[in-house]
Amino acid sequence: MDAIDTHLHVWSGDFGRYPFAPGRPQAAPATVELLEEVMGAAAVSRAVIVQPIHYLYDNRYVADCLGRHPDRLAAIGLLDQKAPEAPDRLESLVRDCGFSGLRIHLKSRVSDPAEWATADQDPLWQRAADLGACFCVHGPCDLLPALVPIVRRFPTVPVILDHIGGAPTDEEPPYPRLQTVLDLAALPNVHVKLTPQPHKSGEPYPHRDTFATFRRFVEAYGAERLMWGTNFPGVLRQTGYVRACEMFRVHADFLSDAEREWVMYRTAEKLWHW
Repeated sequence: MDAIDTHLHVWSGDFGRYPFAPGRPQAAPATVELLEEVMGAAAVSRAVIVQPIHYLYDNRYVADCLGRHPDRLAAIGLLDQKAPEAPDRLESLVRDCGFSGLRIHLKSRVSDPAEWATADQDPLWQRAADLGACFCVHGPCDLLPALVPIVRRFPTVPVILDHIGGAPTDEEPPYPRLQTVLDLAALPNVHVKLTPQPHKSGEPYPHRDTFATFRRFVEAYGAERLMWGTNFPGVLRQTGYVRACEMFRVHADFLSDAEREWVMYRTAEKLWHW
């Protein structure tokens, strides 16, 4: 079965050409070449690079990777969304570099996550709508409701929640924090990334105690609004890339064959710019 990894980060080992943002500590390289190697081992055909926080608003390395592999890679950038020129910079990323949209860090660079949904953000979202671009959202599930007003104002802009929206997988009934994320399924432009959650599991791989939570996402959103991702390179430290793929391609007995196709690649095919 085909597979598209919808959540990963890459950064170069050439710190002179691609320096990290001021204040960011150096990290061992996680290059696109390493990504290609592990994708090949897992028979993953395409991938979506999410701009790493290491570079903050300098999207050059991701843009260069995308330029080298436009048939296999899509990309999500990061901008100063409060800057007046943000809509034009988004358009440049999309039209000139082939990016698919932007990421929102709910806990970063604002004092209140509701600032991401104020009227000053409307020009950026309108430009995203015009360009067919999307927003990926990273942050605790408790903060997600702050985005609801702008998500409702722009119903044609896809919104993708990273890492199951930050929901827990070990919550006791009636699952109040998980329900916060499930309730967002009422907004038809909201989608969710299903990534391995070993840190929220009490069982060894394939972490079957998380499957009931994944199944609740299928029931709430439908597989057509769900997609799989690894969180490379972080996944290499614990789960491993191949096993992260096989967790959903082989072990996910909460998915029917048709649902598995949507989660593994069909949803991603319709959302990202290839």
